[in-house]
Amino acid sequence: VFHSAKVEYYVPSDSCGMGGMHREVIHANPNYGGSCRFDTVFVSVGDEAEAMNGLLVARVWLLFSYFDPYHSKDVPCALVTWFIHPSDNPERDKDTGMWKLQREQDVDGEQPVGPVQVIHLDTILRGAHLLPCYGSGFLPVELKHTDSLDAWDCYFVNHFIDQHAHEL
Repeated sequence: VFHSAKVEYYVPSDSCGMGGMHREVIHANPNYGGSCRFDTVFVSVGDEAEAMNGLLVARVWLLFSYFDPYHSKDVPCALVTWFIHPSDNPERDKDTGMWKLQREQDVDGEQPVGPVQVIHLDTILRGAHLLPCYGSGFLPVELKHTDSLDAWDCYFVNHFIDQHAHEL
């Protein structure tokens, strides 16, 4: 079991640094500075012609590896829950231009943790930044930043966070 993993990816339009190479750290840590931290990531699952260029958004709950005796090597994996499009026809929000997502629910419609799935770490493209779809009114005073991925029903995928995310 690991509490973090480094993700390296190439951004062809960014010639700064090491020829467009970027690195970031994905966290799945139940005790990160006194509170928990379970990051969200883009997972490559399909064709770029699909919604969000063939990417899905997942929340990483556990990073681990297991030994595959048939291939004699360790297989790095992540235990994730998914954020899915609220409708069968995913579209960008007309006001913000951002994709709108919600946490996947189990068959009983329960939240906050819906169905979990194990994925290979090679399918993780990079970290994702989600913004809550705020309603009207004030936020509760007792709300902490660590609760933000559990406190709302829907989220926007923030593609304005950096140049690479804007290209996705």
